[in-house]
Amino acid sequence: MSVYTKLSLKEMQKFTSQFDFGGLKDFKGVEAGVENTTYFVSFERCETVLQIFEEQNFHEIPFFIKLNKRLAEDEMPVASPLMNRSGAFVFDLKGKPAALFIRLPGNTLKSTDTTNCACIGRILGKMHLKTQAYLDLRRENHRWNDWWEKNVDRVLDFIDPSHQSILKDQVQRSKLFVSKSIELPSGIIHGDLFCDNAMFDGNQLTGIIDFYNSCNGAFIFDLAIALNDWCSEQDGRLNPKKTRAFVSNYQKIRSLTEAEMSVWDIALETAALRFWMLRLVALARKREGGPSAPHHVKDPNTFLNILLARRNDPQWELVKN
Repeated sequence: MSVYTKLSLKEMQKFTSQFDFGGLKDFKGVEAGVENTTYFVSFERCETVLQIFEEQNFHEIPFFIKLNKRLAEDEMPVASPLMNRSGAFVFDLKGKPAALFIRLPGNTLKSTDTTNCACIGRILGKMHLKTQAYLDLRRENHRWNDWWEKNVDRVLDFIDPSHQSILKDQVQRSKLFVSKSIELPSGIIHGDLFCDNAMFDGNQLTGIIDFYNSCNGAFIFDLAIALNDWCSEQDGRLNPKKTRAFVSNYQKIRSLTEAEMSVWDIALETAALRFWMLRLVALARKREGGPSAPHHVKDPNTFLNILLARRNDPQWELVKN
């Protein structure tokens, strides 16, 4: 969520004139995140979020629209997509696909505790039960093993020489998880359920946002992605209380299978690899420049530390007890 595509007042007025929410009151760019341009747009009768997609093509956006609509219809706390008076959900802004969503109340969390970890565990379990039935929706994981392997050489010089072998070894280790994941319980996963993609009003969850990494995948991988962000300490290890709260509440909704339990370690490692690589590639994109180069990049070493901690000790007792 950043501002790569600048819109003038006149351009925003022209865009918003196609909706029946009253006139445009105000708009402002959101300077956060990495991938898409985001504006908060206030109408006379509605608060909305405009997303301009910087990396996805026009043919990819209907998947996100359908997913959000389906989840909203299934009473999941997500931002509903908004259509114009002609019934369209996807728009062209300066040659890029765009969509408008209802703005959810609340704010993202600056830190996590056992209460909100338990809450996210429950909602992720519910989401997985719902998306397991979305058989008509399909999107491949665009940042899976082929993507890791393709980008290794591109990012090596951003890694301390003492850790370069870790990246190469982990890519090979995680290929084993890729092959095993085909047989695991799966459906549409969020793919990026960090604490900055969940809105809270106090301890009350108001919504899950940013489904732009959603794809078909193994549910244990989605759980691992969330755990690595919500439950990790500064040294990379999982906080036992937060992790037990997250996993136990997830399992109150959807029980993990023995097959999922057996890949706990490699799922967590692979989730850490994916976001270590994502941030390293963002550094490479920034160095390479261009209009879509990220304005800022989160520290890749956060996920290097998490990966090293998982490889050293996957903390099996947190899920098996």
